[in-house]
Amino acid sequence: MNGTWTANRILALVLGVVFTLVGILGFFATSSMQPASLFGFGVDVIHNIIHLVIGLAGLAAAFTGWSRRYNQVFGVIYLVLGIAGLIPPLHFGMMGDMRLLGLTYVNGADNVLHLVVGIVQIAVGFFIHDTVATRVTPTAR
Repeated sequence: MNGTWTANRILALVLGVVFTLVGILGFFATSSMQPASLFGFGVDVIHNIIHLVIGLAGLAAAFTGWSRRYNQVFGVIYLVLGIAGLIPPLHFGMMGDMRLLGLTYVNGADNVLHLVVGIVQIAVGFFIHDTVATRVTPTAR
């Protein structure tokens, strides 16, 4: 990996840091399947683990040359999750403890964040290429 900081690499790094920190901080809000709030966002232990995995993947992608693919893949995943979070029949579980796809607790703030992150990652991952413009100078003959 060269030392060039492209838009894809910066986004992967920023999301990697943020999601890793949120995953760690989430365990202070709840270390069980009981839903809790972290800065207004719904979390539980599964949600925390997901944040940690996605965050660590972002950090790895930023330093191994996979940042564009990371943004493309997780952009699509986050967009799909954001849309799924808006569809009530996809929330099921015990009464009063509805979870997205029966797996993890999300609230409205999570859904909006998932949509925004997904759209940004898709925009950067698919439409901004990691080419770096270099200045060509004439050579003396």
